[in-house]
Amino acid sequence: MLALVNSVPSLVFLKDTEFRYQFINHTFARDSGKTLADMYGRGDEVIMPPEFVEQVRADELKVMESGVPLAYEEEVVTPKGRRHFSAVKLPVYDESGKVIGIGGFMTDITDRKLQELEQQRMIAAQREALRELSTPLLPIAAGVLAVPLVGAIDAERASQIVDNLLHGIGEHRAHTAILDITGIRVMDTEVARALVQAAGATRLVGARVVLTGISPEVAQTLVTLGVDLSGIATLATLADGIAFALRA
Repeated sequence: MLALVNSVPSLVFLKDTEFRYQFINHTFARDSGKTLADMYGRGDEVIMPPEFVEQVRADELKVMESGVPLAYEEEVVTPKGRRHFSAVKLPVYDESGKVIGIGGFMTDITDRKLQELEQQRMIAAQREALRELSTPLLPIAAGVLAVPLVGAIDAERASQIVDNLLHGIGEHRAHTAILDITGIRVMDTEVARALVQAAGATRLVGARVVLTGISPEVAQTLVTLGVDLSGIATLATLADGIAFALRA
């Protein structure tokens, strides 16, 4: 049995009710740089800073008081540096059913966590790149930006459109932003709200919005939705919008 415990890749330990080590397996000894003799009768302060000792003891006290095993992930500072562990801790009883300590199985998942964080960063970067591509800002002339909108617009993308538009107006010192909705075939409340938000935000920073590419079907939907486009110049095509902006 002892040979089996010593051969598993997880860190295995046994502590008494005072959180003093009574046993550690070979993996624990190897990773901590301590022998069983070093750890016997001593607590976690031998291998980790005080703030982490308090955290670990609080979790282990819950296990001993509740009598219920606890499985969770924890991050602690070890002799090998800051590490992430998947922990399973459970109360240990004597023959009379009295809790005499706590046992634990700790699996180092640091490498997996780092991989997950890297994947999350990559996904976030890809998502941001796609957002920028889905709402391109095209400088047409000095002070004039064209923003062709294509595809579906939800609340998140509507907010992104407004943010990109305001950033582009400031960066290019634009006085006119042309929102071209030729590529939007379905007009719903979310899209209409995005257009109104974009127009209102643009006016607040001293620029104006020209709306182009409104199909008869979209125009009818805007009327049905009761969208107020007053103060927004509307023209049939992007080319018309560019000519209008350059004349102004």
